[in-house]
Amino acid sequence: MRLLLVSHHFPPMGGAGVQRALKFARYLGDFGVAVTVLAGDDPGYLQDASLLSELPPTVPVHRVPHRTLLQRAMAWRRGAAASQGAAPAPASEASKPTVPAPPRWRDAVLTAWSALQWPDERGGWARSALPVGRALMRDGGFDAVMSTAPPVAAHALARRLAREAGVPWVADWRDLWADNPGNAAPAWRRAIDRRTEAHWLRDAAGVVVVTPSWQRRYAAALDGRCPVAWIPNGYDEADFADAPTRTPAADGAFRLVHVGSFYGPRDPAPVLDALDRCLAAGAAGPGRRALRLRLVGAVGRRFDAALGAFASRHPGAVERVPYVPHAQALAEMRAADALLLVVGAGAGRQDVRDVVAGTLPGKLFEYLRSGQPVLLLGDPGGDAAALLRAHGRGWVADETDPAAIAQMLERMLVESPPLPAGAQVARFERRALAGELAAFVRDVRQRFDARGHG
Repeated sequence: MRLLLVSHHFPPMGGAGVQRALKFARYLGDFGVAVTVLAGDDPGYLQDASLLSELPPTVPVHRVPHRTLLQRAMAWRRGAAASQGAAPAPASEASKPTVPAPPRWRDAVLTAWSALQWPDERGGWARSALPVGRALMRDGGFDAVMSTAPPVAAHALARRLAREAGVPWVADWRDLWADNPGNAAPAWRRAIDRRTEAHWLRDAAGVVVVTPSWQRRYAAALDGRCPVAWIPNGYDEADFADAPTRTPAADGAFRLVHVGSFYGPRDPAPVLDALDRCLAAGAAGPGRRALRLRLVGAVGRRFDAALGAFASRHPGAVERVPYVPHAQALAEMRAADALLLVVGAGAGRQDVRDVVAGTLPGKLFEYLRSGQPVLLLGDPGGDAAALLRAHGRGWVADETDPAAIAQMLERMLVESPPLPAGAQVARFERRALAGELAAFVRDVRQRFDARGHG
């Protein structure tokens, strides 16, 4: 079977968004699915060239260059500043907490600009990639097209290619679109997105989602028109076998480590508030280990002011490490005393909290495989909390209750929770999940043919 995989985010781009497509491309061949990738090429995006070594030589990748209009404007502005002799700001991580938050007017301009992009800011890439995709479909003899989003421009492109070629389209949703809590678009734009998504889904021959809640959500919306599979994100055993070892610090402190970004409604404020309470109360008193929060990765500039204020009150209590390659990120996880996962949406609207409760951040599966205990801040009844209780060890606290979080931090220093009976972390190994996807795509193709499309 031959599959065209459309994924804008793909190595050498880095970050969590590339992992799903990369692992599918790496392992689907083991299950008789020959993959060709149609991807983006954006040197301005986060880069991690080390991931290229994971691609088998049998997987061709066709990259289409694209930079958004906003990226080009920012590059022109930097070039103009450089030509006038402006000195670049220091880039050291230590200086970051003192960087002021972006002005509100800039956020408003960016929101307005984003609302006018169709179907999102990568629409230009999809239009540029269309002739490349058409040539691939004409010459490749593909049995199906699968796209993974965000960006949703990948879905727009794949849907069109599949319709023109008369093959089934499988839509993989890593995140929600119109109902995504991180979607800051105005109501009129979200309404358009919601109608567009419903229209597009009528053309999908199969839908793949990453959480049980989303499976129920899409199954209800589709009402049996096509199958919906839950194939979660996972961990790659090969990554852990190859990951370097990071020697824990010699100071004896207890390190709670967060790896990755805080995006959408996620915010480090609840854990900072709780840590502030613990430190003020002398939680790490005589005979107890000092407590440190270690933030690894591109946390997000919007939190610099809050982190800087915290650092001024508690010097040394927060350690910041800039983005590191994936292998080093795994080493950070394994060297941690405990791992932090923030899933909650804060004390906002209940409908937003309900949506966030149904998310499963990809890092959770690598956290589970690392074997370290996890402090999860979010809805105790959400999908992530249920998964942690079933397959990992750790603590769960509502992110809106700083007193409860502070209690959990104090418990971390004195107890090590056991692994639950019946835990099956291997269920989420990336190669096994690729096998599930291969079976699903074959089933989709068979259904497609049975309806007389083939």
